[in-house]
Amino acid sequence: MTRVVGSRERSEFILDPVEAWHRGLALDKMLAGARQSMPRGVLQASHRVFNEMDDRRQLDQARLLNGAGTSVT
Repeated sequence: MTRVVGSRERSEFILDPVEAWHRGLALDKMLAGARQSMPRGVLQASHRVFNEMDDRRQLDQARLLNGAGTSVT
């Protein structure tokens, strides 16, 4: 079932490669502002520690995107 909202022609696929490239660049710029920076340098730790660091970073990222008051489990 298809629902048409508004009078503008809409499609999920962008057929013009230049327009698709420009939209992709715009989305990359928007999403880059919401991304947390990774610590630089060389770390030496166990696989478990790296997994814990990744879990913590993902949790912090979810809190940033969803708002500070939102509970994320």
